[in-house]
Amino acid sequence: MANVPDKAAAASVAGQPRYCILGTAGHIDHGKSALVKALTGTDPDRLPEEQARGMTIELGFAHLNLPGPSGEKDAVRVGIVDVPGHERFVRTMVAGATGIDLGMLVVAADDGVMPQTREHVDILDLLGVRTGLVAISKADLVPPDRIQIVRSQITALVQGTTLAAWPIVPTSAKTRQGLDELCSTIARLALALPPRDAGSIFRLAIDRVFAIHGRGTVVTGSVLAGKIAPGATLELQPPCVSCKVREVQTHGAAVQAVGPGQRAALNLTGIDREQIERGMELATPGYLAGSRYVDAKIRLLSRREKPLPSHRLVRISMGTSETMAMLVVVGGTKLEPGKDALVQLRFERPVCAAFGERFILRNETAQATLGGGHVVRPISRRVRPKHPDELEALQRSEASDAFVRLEEAVRRAGFQSPNAVRLACEVGIQPDEAAKLMEKLRQSGRLTPLSGGRVIHKDTIEAIQHRALAYLTRHHAMNPLEPGILRDRFVGWIDKRSAAGLGKTIFERLETGKLIVARGPYIAHHEFKPAMSAEDSALLEKLVKEVEAGGLDPPTWSAMKTTAALAKQRAKVLEELAKCDKRLVPIGPQQFVSAGAMARLKETVRKVGQGRHFKLAEVRDELQLSRRAVQPLLEYLDRIHFTRRVGDERVLMEGGR
Repeated sequence: MANVPDKAAAASVAGQPRYCILGTAGHIDHGKSALVKALTGTDPDRLPEEQARGMTIELGFAHLNLPGPSGEKDAVRVGIVDVPGHERFVRTMVAGATGIDLGMLVVAADDGVMPQTREHVDILDLLGVRTGLVAISKADLVPPDRIQIVRSQITALVQGTTLAAWPIVPTSAKTRQGLDELCSTIARLALALPPRDAGSIFRLAIDRVFAIHGRGTVVTGSVLAGKIAPGATLELQPPCVSCKVREVQTHGAAVQAVGPGQRAALNLTGIDREQIERGMELATPGYLAGSRYVDAKIRLLSRREKPLPSHRLVRISMGTSETMAMLVVVGGTKLEPGKDALVQLRFERPVCAAFGERFILRNETAQATLGGGHVVRPISRRVRPKHPDELEALQRSEASDAFVRLEEAVRRAGFQSPNAVRLACEVGIQPDEAAKLMEKLRQSGRLTPLSGGRVIHKDTIEAIQHRALAYLTRHHAMNPLEPGILRDRFVGWIDKRSAAGLGKTIFERLETGKLIVARGPYIAHHEFKPAMSAEDSALLEKLVKEVEAGGLDPPTWSAMKTTAALAKQRAKVLEELAKCDKRLVPIGPQQFVSAGAMARLKETVRKVGQGRHFKLAEVRDELQLSRRAVQPLLEYLDRIHFTRRVGDERVLMEGGR
């Protein structure tokens, strides 16, 4: 028996009841529902078909208020979820086990351990239900020595599982034998549970949905996290529909709020009954999101005789839903019995989950439980299962250190810059802790601020820069005679592979880092030089000398001796080559000046415009050139932001000072 902590006892004395949810488990016809009715006075088999057949088909619900250790009234308030025991309804049994604090395994004294007893023990163990008790039912039907035999069977069955230390209580719903001990044991275990911090995130897994005339849509479920009160806004996931809570009830009574350890019925507005199904969840807006790809860690049951191959269709029971998925082993080809493995679950339709959420793995035909696991990445993308980088990244996502998990989540988010609420879901922490870890990551220098308020992991920036340079290299290899790729095309390429509007920012980072060079309207890798034939090289040299000889007033393209005798296509090739030559500066279409002349122009303009506005005529007089020659030169300086035109005058810009 568990001891009652002083803190828990003090809380109950102070009038703060301990709430918890107890879920039953066990083979069909072992008396789970009868035991619940004997304890609570409520028959959990509410359907006429269940009552006629004496078999639980759907989840049943009841509640039990128990005194505290010193006799204080209603110190422990237990919500009971009664589950089906038949093998055909294991899906419903798992749905009922979602969110429970205590398990109660029921084993009939006359039958002893049966097939569904074993399967339910496996499920409770795989779901990580660590606290509970075992009730030996129908004790009035057998002699005392039979009770000992069944007790030994149970002890052997639960050895090595989370149920190993659960107390065993012989009971009879008919004679009420052992019910007082059962109640006191439940109270003790409930008070010994560690206090559950409600946190700021609310989650409720929906197990029933119906409509009430005059009230509208009502859903019920176990509160997995957080608190909710009338007037709150929630999101239904999937498919991400917003709704409001009109009224909150627990066990038929209206309340101001419900929290962890309580059953809840929520009357919703802004949503129709037809939009909701069992298996969906209600949560704090922005916390959950549907995804067809979920990465997880899975353990195959050790009693299986054969490994489970990768790329096998399985059924995943998670929360209150059951969905078909393709199981893909990451870094391997199969799951070995009794072993753990990292996998990707590729669902047939979007599901929602959070980091650490547990689930059950069953075979395609739902005839056997294969194993279970917990979610590592609730939102993923199609992974390459044999690529070593995928396995390493997945291992970081399941690290015990929340900071490592958060950094990996930010890295995987790419250019999306996730907020604290979404990170809380993906990392398994509260939003306030996520915000603190983000600040720690920022101070470490591993985040890069970009335009639009985005904060991106430096690895993401380096990756897109590497891809952009590789793209340039491929272009140069396929087009060795071209000077590069058009600037707008290059920026657009980056935009499509990052996020809208970031192409220009990434481009500027590459240019500032001297990884790319601008050649007129073209962009090229800093190591690239266009391939030239001997004839082209000779033509370019002649062109450079002719432009240099012209100073700041070289001849027009059509008037140049170098181009006069060339065919139109050859002249075009020469023009593109000239744009890539550092000795020449293209100031307009088919118009070049030498780099030396441009340096002289800038020096002159800097001298004329130092600390004041200036006019074109002043530069013209200083250079002793015509207005015709000076005007295109100053317009070029305007375009490169060396100067800025203000009416009929100009002023030096920051780059020109």
